[in-house]
Amino acid sequence: MSCKDNLRVGIYLCDCEGKLAPTVDFNKVKTNIQTTANFEFIRIANFLCGKSEQERLAEEIDRYSLDRLLIVGCVDPKIKRQFIEFGEEKGICRYHIEFVDICKPGKENVEGTVSLINEGLLKMQDRSTIVYEELNVLPEVLVIGCGKEGAATALAISENQPVTVVDNESSQEGKQLIEGKKNITVKTGVKVVGLEGFPGQFLVRFLDNGKHVKQSFGAIIVALDAQPCFNQDKYQLRLGERILSLSQFINDDKDYSGQKVTFLLGQADEDSLLSHAAVLKNALMLKEKGADVNILYEDMKVSADQLEQDYEAARARGVNFLKYNGDLQVHLTAVAVTVRYWEPFLPQIEQIRLVSDYLVLAEDYLPDSGTADLATALDVRTGPDGFFQKDNVHFLPIMSNREGIYFVGSCHGPIHGIELQKEIETAKAEVGRFAGGKVRVLALQPQVTAEKCAVCLTCYRTCPHHAIEIVHDESFNNMYHSAARMHPLACRRCGICAAECPGKAIQLPLYTDQEILQQISRPPKLVAYACENSGALAADMAKSLDPNLQIDLQIVPVPCSGKIDALYLLKALEQGADGVLLLVCHKENCKFVWGNERADQRMEQVRRRLREAGLEEDRVEIVYLAANQGNQFIASVQSMAARINQLGSNPGKVIE
Repeated sequence: MSCKDNLRVGIYLCDCEGKLAPTVDFNKVKTNIQTTANFEFIRIANFLCGKSEQERLAEEIDRYSLDRLLIVGCVDPKIKRQFIEFGEEKGICRYHIEFVDICKPGKENVEGTVSLINEGLLKMQDRSTIVYEELNVLPEVLVIGCGKEGAATALAISENQPVTVVDNESSQEGKQLIEGKKNITVKTGVKVVGLEGFPGQFLVRFLDNGKHVKQSFGAIIVALDAQPCFNQDKYQLRLGERILSLSQFINDDKDYSGQKVTFLLGQADEDSLLSHAAVLKNALMLKEKGADVNILYEDMKVSADQLEQDYEAARARGVNFLKYNGDLQVHLTAVAVTVRYWEPFLPQIEQIRLVSDYLVLAEDYLPDSGTADLATALDVRTGPDGFFQKDNVHFLPIMSNREGIYFVGSCHGPIHGIELQKEIETAKAEVGRFAGGKVRVLALQPQVTAEKCAVCLTCYRTCPHHAIEIVHDESFNNMYHSAARMHPLACRRCGICAAECPGKAIQLPLYTDQEILQQISRPPKLVAYACENSGALAADMAKSLDPNLQIDLQIVPVPCSGKIDALYLLKALEQGADGVLLLVCHKENCKFVWGNERADQRMEQVRRRLREAGLEEDRVEIVYLAANQGNQFIASVQSMAARINQLGSNPGKVIE
């Protein structure tokens, strides 16, 4: 076993304060490695996680000019994070730090440990081609939406880079906040109708007051305000002089001094804090003017910054908080509005009667009317309620399914003020990468072998991030002198394209077919291909709950379940596994949009092949998990183990 001569690898064998000595003789391991492997430095450490050991490690990295680290010992996610952060501080890329877990069942000996170390060195050799790319990018940012949220976003970003704010409406309430400000250009009556290119070099097509124009931007932020909507069917009431919607009340310049005003919460806007925040703010303002204020509520929501303080201040200043239960009855006269309601904590003898001069009703919030058209123009996804991607937890708080396009504020669901500021700061940091006109990124996007590429467009169609383009080069040795290319800034490295490619022309660095299949050369009874965003994390949690569960189970992590090739499932069975699990994100909640759907399709494909071969299809199963579902992981593994025991040994295995 040898490693490339230009790699300066440091191998560290950690005895974990003597805990591993009873099972592994590190001196014999070191002697064996020294005679078979090529590396720069090797050392046995007593407790590599300790402060003094890490100070020594830092000195050795400098002394021997190490650019790769191979950490051998007991490995868990915390240890990995610790060494990755340490390595990056010393200038070593996180992908050049490899971990060897010698606590794996069956590897607690010299031979097994040496085998694992050699596998780690082989991975380093495969990863020796990882390089950085420097790309030219445009600093200017496009903000779509000229409301209060769009204006706040533009003001923050304009501190470091130029911003253009566009809105399809002729005027917006945020326009006066940003017009004439340094680094900000405001254009109204402008509609986005299309998008080309990739992050850093987007080309946006506009309909600008009837004329088609194009302009390039580095990044795009959607900041369309959600719109209040009064649902008359919910209230069975008509708005008028004494019954107002909350937005009517806020925009009204009427003097309510000395009046009795009742706000009604709970009949609309049940899922957000916007109405509660607005009601508390306006209740305090009314009390300052001498008004008598009531707030009728079903469930007072104050679980956000400042809301609890506003609630306490309102109570202290005499705002009446009145809890109701069930249906209300509203009676309107020319001089007053009467609400009858049931108080949940009083005997149900008769309804309480509340008379006010004005009744103010909370409203629902709907996406901006231009949301659907904009989603089509940008080719980004919306959730089931019409907002931008509110339903996928992996995209929160600001991400879209496309790199370089971000969502801020209530365009992805009603949002309260402090949370809006956090989103603006997050977006500012993201687009701030482009402020200098250049970015340096690791070239970890999938690589295409042009000779194998048939330009079938399968990868182009299946990429959920629009990260693929077809490039032409006469030097490409194929029929069309063209091949797919994954843009390094647009690609999220999920590997879906590699698994979908019918010609096996695409390989994902760090997760090549060779690297993945190497892990199952001699698998245990059960192999689980686990998404690193869900199943693999649930498996880590399960280790602390049941340390013995995974003795006959091998976890093979993948960046996304969409990377799980049908070949991997068949190879695991062929190489000796009795069963295979696919551990994937929950439906509609895949970090890479539809990776779990692709995994499900491939499982069905493999099951069909097993049936055709006369083998049991139940040896392959898919499990939907979240990262925090360690107990569900345990239950799934136990269920699969019981199924395998019932089916017996896999008759299709080649290696016994």
